[in-house]
Amino acid sequence: PSIQEMVFSLLVLGAAVACVLGQPEQVHIGFGLTDSTMRVNWVTQGTSVHGSGMVVWGSSPDALTSSAKDEVTLFTVDKGRIWSIHVAEMTGLTPASSYYYKVGNASGWSNVYKFKSAVAAGAQPADPQSYVVYGDMGAADAFSLCWDCTSETACVCKNLTAGVISEVGKMDMVLHVGDFAYNFDDEDGKIGDQFMRNIEPVAATTPYMVSLGNHESGQNFAQYTERFRHMPSTSGTVHTDNGEAPNNWYYSFDHGLVHFAAISTEIYFDYADLAKAQYDWLDQDLAKVDRSKTPWVIVHGHRSVYCSCDADCVGAAAQIRDGEYGMEQLFHKHGVDLFLNGHEHNYERMFDIYKGKTAQTTTNPKATTYIITGSAGCQELHEPFVFPQPSTSAFRSNTYGYSRFQVHNATHMHWQQVQTQKDKPADQANYGHVIDDVWFVQENHGPFNSAEYYAALGDAPATGITMDFVTRTSFTADKLPSPDYYQRQKTSGADRSKW
Repeated sequence: PSIQEMVFSLLVLGAAVACVLGQPEQVHIGFGLTDSTMRVNWVTQGTSVHGSGMVVWGSSPDALTSSAKDEVTLFTVDKGRIWSIHVAEMTGLTPASSYYYKVGNASGWSNVYKFKSAVAAGAQPADPQSYVVYGDMGAADAFSLCWDCTSETACVCKNLTAGVISEVGKMDMVLHVGDFAYNFDDEDGKIGDQFMRNIEPVAATTPYMVSLGNHESGQNFAQYTERFRHMPSTSGTVHTDNGEAPNNWYYSFDHGLVHFAAISTEIYFDYADLAKAQYDWLDQDLAKVDRSKTPWVIVHGHRSVYCSCDADCVGAAAQIRDGEYGMEQLFHKHGVDLFLNGHEHNYERMFDIYKGKTAQTTTNPKATTYIITGSAGCQELHEPFVFPQPSTSAFRSNTYGYSRFQVHNATHMHWQQVQTQKDKPADQANYGHVIDDVWFVQENHGPFNSAEYYAALGDAPATGITMDFVTRTSFTADKLPSPDYYQRQKTSGADRSKW
C-alpha cells in the first residue's frame, strides 16, 4: 500500500480506539540533540511511572529490535484529572534513513509508524530538504490539515490528496510557529488532547518542531511546555504551573544545510525578565553557527517583526523589533536569512528589510526576509488587511493556507504558499493550489554589513500583490465576526490567550 493509504488506515484505527488508561495516544516525534537520534512523546491518561513504557524501533515493521524506556512527567494542573507525558529517545540511527517504531507497554501499544531520520548537519542531501510551516491551527477549523476538517474539534482525514496530510512521506519536518488547538488548556486540556490526536498521523511520522504563541499562555504555558518537552533544548529550564521543564521556549538545532532557532516573542509581553536571557542566548547561538556547514539560518517565533496587517500587528512588531533587546539588529548582525512567524491569521511574504527600507529583492538580499504564515485555520477564522500594502510587502493573502519550502543547496531555496480555502463552492476547486511561488538565492551567507546601503535607499514603490479574500465589508456580508471585534479585544486588555 502507498504511504497515504497506510496513513488513512492508521487514522481509522486510531479513531476507533477508546482513550483508556495505559493506551498510548497523541504520539509525535521531534529531532534529538544529534543526527543519530529521534525523540518521541506520547500521552496516557492517568498516572504512570518512569520506565513503565518504551519505544521499540527498527528498519522493518516486522523487526523492531531496538528499545528504550521512557521518562514520565505527570500533568497535574487540569481540574479533575491527571495525565502522563512519556518521552523516549531512539538512538544509533543512520541519518536520512527510514525506520519504524511503536510506543507503549503490555497495557497497550500504539500503531506502528514510519519516519525518516534527520539529515546530518552540513550534509548535501540526495533530494532537496523539504519543510512545511504554519501557525495558528486549531482543533476546530483546521482547514489546512486536510479537506475533511470542519468546525468540529475532532478531525479524521480521509481525503489524503491535499492539505498538510498530503505532504506526509514527502516532507522532512513540520514547523508550527505558535498558537495550537485554541486552546491547549480549554476544557481542562481536553481540547489540547483532541488537537494532538488530530495531528498524530502527521506528527507521528514527521518531526513536528514548534515555537510557542500567545494562545499557549494559560497555566503559564504549561501545556505547550509539557506536550513538547522533547524538543532538542540545551538552553536550561523554565517554570510553569506544572513545575520545572526543559526550556523549549527558545532553543535551536541543525538539519542538513539549515540552522533553525526558535524564540519566544511572548517573553516581551508576559516574561519581560527573561528578555535579556533570551537575547543573550540567541546572540551566542547565532555566533557559533558555521555557515560553511549550515549556510541557511532561519529564526522562528510567533509574533511579527515586520507586518502590514493592522495596528495591533504593527505595534507588537515594533516592540519585538526595536524595543529593549529588540531582534532586528541582532538578525542583521548575524545574517539571519528568514524570520518565520504566525499570529496574524493571514499570509504575508515581506521583502528583505532593514530599518524599514527594502531593496525588494530575493537574490542576494542584504537583510533578513520576513514571512508571516498564520492562516492554517482556527476558530477565529480570517483576518482582514486593514492597512494598504506597503513597499516592503511582496505578497499577502488572507485565504487559509500553509507554507512549504525546499532547500536545494547552499545557495537556492524554493518557497511556496498553498491555499486551503473552501468557504465557498467557488474556492473549493483551488484547494491545495499554490498561490505564491518564489526562489530565494543567497550566494553570500553571513553577517549583513549593509546599514549604509539601506540607509541610502530611496522609498521603494508599492509593487506587491494582495489576495484580499476578506475585507471589512465582506466580513459583514458573510456574517463573520467583525474585524472591529478582534481589534477591540486586542486593545482592551482582555485575556491575551483569547486573541
